[in-house]
Amino acid sequence: MKPVEVIGIDVSYGAKKVLEAISLHVERGEILGIIGPNGAGKTTLVKAMSRIVSPENGTVYLNDQNLDSFSFREMAQQVAVVPQGISISFDYTVRDIVMMGRHPYIERLSSGTSRDLEICDRAMQLANVTHLAGSSVNAISGGERQRALIARALAQEPKILLLDEATSNLDISHRIEILNIIRSLTGKITVISVFHDLNLAAYYCDRLIMLKDRRVYAVGPPEDILTTETIRAVFGIDTFIRHHPFTMRPYVLPVYESPAALGSARRVHVVCGGGTGSDLLYALHREGFQVSAGVLNIFDTDYATAAALKIPCVTEAPFAAISPGARKDLGRCIDATSAVVVTAMPIGQGNIENLRILEDFQDKPVILLGDGGNPSFQDCTGGEADAIVRGLLDRGAVTAERIEEVLRVLHGAA
Repeated sequence: MKPVEVIGIDVSYGAKKVLEAISLHVERGEILGIIGPNGAGKTTLVKAMSRIVSPENGTVYLNDQNLDSFSFREMAQQVAVVPQGISISFDYTVRDIVMMGRHPYIERLSSGTSRDLEICDRAMQLANVTHLAGSSVNAISGGERQRALIARALAQEPKILLLDEATSNLDISHRIEILNIIRSLTGKITVISVFHDLNLAAYYCDRLIMLKDRRVYAVGPPEDILTTETIRAVFGIDTFIRHHPFTMRPYVLPVYESPAALGSARRVHVVCGGGTGSDLLYALHREGFQVSAGVLNIFDTDYATAAALKIPCVTEAPFAAISPGARKDLGRCIDATSAVVVTAMPIGQGNIENLRILEDFQDKPVILLGDGGNPSFQDCTGGEADAIVRGLLDRGAVTAERIEEVLRVLHGAA
């Protein structure tokens, strides 16, 4: 039995169709994120699942029961909705607003019980608005008002929580705080939330549904949905997808177009490998440098980054040593640049030519990007790599601990 199941709904506002043939289901206890560009129908989908709007065709089910069969009281005991923001005309206190979440459980003309008050106190504590309990909702900030609305929804003790970009008015610390609270409730409640921030959606959601042109474009785990191809198709932008080192969830970075006015004085070649250069390649591309990279084998993480950013890259076959042809191409790249950045990558006999070739360019400025400012390499060549690095330092190579330092040196030299 699915907590929520939507089967083939169409929704129109007058003559304008807003949703078309939408079908989805939500697993019990999961967080489902709804993403898509403006006008794709995200808010309307939430409204259809909360009976604020009625579909022309299709059906919405709660626990296998047609949504239309619920009374308003029964519906409110099952589903809580937090909108983007609402106008509150009367001078209610925050406690009054949160107490409204208990109305589905309180008989008409009755007052709240001690248990109702206890539930409201806990909801205010969770949403971090306890200190605002006696304040007028019209005398607090928009972000504080939104947290009060979230507390009201939590006071409902819903089985299903619908959020329509409910944290958009919060600063980043409170946004994460509320999303952490919601995440901690999974298993107890099922959450369906509209997100504009793709990275927050990827981090907090179990699955995503991506809307485009009124229809479902894709559904699945964040790592399957947030790809360069789907984001380009739906949002019309180029992005670079990385994975969080601890959660392995995807996160999305925009690909900046390099300013056309930048000349050859801003050309930089990056010698990297094993993932040590990916962040640097992205930063250089973002800053507008004309970047090249290599030699890299085509299975290397840094090669995947260069390809995603459309950075020219000298390549070699997997598990093969750098060939004379690849070395020649590498020399051309280095000769055309104003500086070379070398990351502290593992060095073996297969890729030692990436360092050896620098001895042919004695006058080329070199920046060594290492850990803690120490340009050490995992030297698997019996000491040759370390000897080359020492030689680079002796002739004036600059060391850098962080990418920001590399950028400062390059900007200063341009």
